[in-house]
Amino acid sequence: MGQLCSLCALAFLWPVLAVSAQEICRQTSPELPGLRYSGRSGVLLGCRVAASTLHLPFVAAIQARTSHSSASRNRFFPAMRLISCTLPFCLLTSAFSQQFVHQNNLLPSPHRWTEGVTAEDVDLDGDLDLLFSEGDGFSSAGAQRQCRLLINQQIPSGNMTFTDESTARLGVRLANGKNVITGDVNGDGWPDLLYVNAFNTQVPYLFINRGASQPGFFDMESATRGLTEVFNGGGAAFGDLDDDGDLDLIISDSGSSYLGGGGGRPRFFRNDGNGFFTEDAASLNAPIKRAQMDVQLVDLDGDFDLDFFGPNRSSNSGGNHYLMLNDGTGSFTDVSGSLPNNSSTVYEAEAGDLDGDTDIDLFFVSLSGFNEGHIENTNPTANPPSWAAGGSLSGSGDDNEVVLIDYDNDADYDALIGSLGSREYLWRNNGNLSWSNAASAISAVSDSTLDATVADLDNDGDYDLITVQGESNSSQWRNKVYRNQGAPDTLPPVIVGADSPNASFPFWPAVVHVKVRDQVLDDGVDYLRAEALAARISDAVWAVDLTPGGFSTPNTSITPGELVEVINATGASVDFELSGLWTEQFSLGAGQSESVLRLFPGTWTLTALGQGASCTITVGQGATACDVLAQGGQQFRVEVPQLPPGQGSLWGLQMMVSDWPGNASALTDIFAGSGSLGTAYCSPAALNSTGQPATIQATGSAAVVDQNLTLIATALPSNQFGYFLVGANQGAIVQPGGSQGTLCLSSPIGRFVTQVQNSGLAGSFSIPVNLNALPTAPPVAVLPGDTWNFTAWFRDVNPGPTSNFTDGIEIQFQ
Repeated sequence: MGQLCSLCALAFLWPVLAVSAQEICRQTSPELPGLRYSGRSGVLLGCRVAASTLHLPFVAAIQARTSHSSASRNRFFPAMRLISCTLPFCLLTSAFSQQFVHQNNLLPSPHRWTEGVTAEDVDLDGDLDLLFSEGDGFSSAGAQRQCRLLINQQIPSGNMTFTDESTARLGVRLANGKNVITGDVNGDGWPDLLYVNAFNTQVPYLFINRGASQPGFFDMESATRGLTEVFNGGGAAFGDLDDDGDLDLIISDSGSSYLGGGGGRPRFFRNDGNGFFTEDAASLNAPIKRAQMDVQLVDLDGDFDLDFFGPNRSSNSGGNHYLMLNDGTGSFTDVSGSLPNNSSTVYEAEAGDLDGDTDIDLFFVSLSGFNEGHIENTNPTANPPSWAAGGSLSGSGDDNEVVLIDYDNDADYDALIGSLGSREYLWRNNGNLSWSNAASAISAVSDSTLDATVADLDNDGDYDLITVQGESNSSQWRNKVYRNQGAPDTLPPVIVGADSPNASFPFWPAVVHVKVRDQVLDDGVDYLRAEALAARISDAVWAVDLTPGGFSTPNTSITPGELVEVINATGASVDFELSGLWTEQFSLGAGQSESVLRLFPGTWTLTALGQGASCTITVGQGATACDVLAQGGQQFRVEVPQLPPGQGSLWGLQMMVSDWPGNASALTDIFAGSGSLGTAYCSPAALNSTGQPATIQATGSAAVVDQNLTLIATALPSNQFGYFLVGANQGAIVQPGGSQGTLCLSSPIGRFVTQVQNSGLAGSFSIPVNLNALPTAPPVAVLPGDTWNFTAWFRDVNPGPTSNFTDGIEIQFQ
């Protein structure tokens, strides 16, 4: 075991942390401009503290190292964020050699007019299945067709073959289909399906996965889950638009005519958390536009919520396309006019970071006439964001679909085009938003492609191309797979950024949003998955020294929340690699150190590159699992539950994100603030004479053995008496005894009348709680496993003499 290092006690005293942090920055890094302290997240921004100064290297922003291809670029991330990733061995494929090779007759008949395709592992067996949305009709309804589901036999048979199990798994469901999307709408861990139907003929088909009882088999439940109206739909997307941890829904609706007429409004449905939807037209408040083709939910203004971008195949007043900004609650503002007006023949556009500057740009299949091109997001934080249209790309055709894929593994998005013309196209991203025609990388097959996507169908680590046909040349209506014979994807996902815990913190749960980017993106589908752990940061750091003779200890065993400080004591600069579930590299000069936090259990190998020295770090069990939701738009929502009591006021969060081939990277954050105990309910309280609702908080420990619980009431009128109340049962008794508030308890109720308090000039009071004798009749001792509820009563003058209550707080004791 390495040397155990004590931490400076001031770093763990939350009431003085802000002052201490600023002083640490001032004294240790006076040469760095712009040092500041973030009170919201409780972290230092822009300050690096040497280990020899305070032995607190983690109470500083950490230099982040993110790898792209075979080179490494350094970035500085605030909020004590360490971003690490697997270092790739990048194999570049020639941009102009054939890479996507057509596989003849791979997909089974029948061959119908197909408008939409997506890939999803519907049965969670480890390979990607294919879903097709079919039905005849360009601008008006033709023959209705069966919703299609092809099951991939790669895992059970070892070969990439497909069986048509549409009716067996979906039932007989005919429609004029235009699109199909997937998402776990009821939070059971299994993908559900939504088929988007046009021409006001059928409701959207919402299929709920039967899950573990019958994986990949579905029940159509539109009628019972709130989708009861027919639409003239062309596109849809699931996304957590109100940040409540479930997937909401926007569906396009062009009104009475699919491509003309008076137009219509897209439909916004809120999810209740169990997969039941209620329309909220007022919150979307979308203007009427014609010929709605697509729905993209993505953060366009950089505020970590999902905005709505909707391309349309028409000229429309107030902007051809929809651009509506979300305030974070699912209430939208129309800024469609801020987008440069472009072609009125747009069937599709894709939203993604095209120039590597971390904001979201747009790529259109018809930027000018039928020519493709991009629109750059030049200032996402402007109100509204500002945009600049690039030049149109000559050589384009009458095209229908764009998919973003890094086909040449150079860490930027190229644009793959599904064309109605003689072949599919590919625009290679040269960097700096310049493009080269690389269509020869795809087998030249003449057909009428209406949609396309990419997916690693054969699990060989690269992404294959799937196209679907319809509209014209019916003899060519054969959906196709182009097998990717290029180098596998070895680039890990890129952690673009993360915000601080939600505004409700210090009340648990804490919510953090993390933006990522990877090698493919099609209508929000990126095949990324993530898991996260959190733990209190211990007041101990284990030192691992590298000396000229090697590491000071061969193995260091830690519990989650303990930090390992790697110290370079060789007298020269050394490159280090820490590998396990993901790999991180960092460089240390002579005498420098790097603090490492690992919450995922397992053994990690620390290697001094070129030194012939290595050691291991073994991480035990015990970190707290967090709920992680892929919100849409390449953003994850991490919900951190109440953490067990700890020694200090710092806590760590670690999220690992991996792509379909298995490349992984991770984000590590350390935040200050122990968090309020318990869960607030009955909120907000009735307004008191201050014009605000009074609130109750609890701090200390939920562990009975600690005997450390403090109740705090705030936002009270000044100089008024009051006391706390306790009960085993929650309630909502409105204006009891003439009070102006709501009593959030029901009988029996205990009153802390021996601890009557006065709110003073600050308008707050607090008491310590004796957990051995809650003031019920008779007094009771709190036991581990008990749940108790607390509130506070106080006098008020509003305008005459009266009283009021805070909201309630529920505490589960351990």
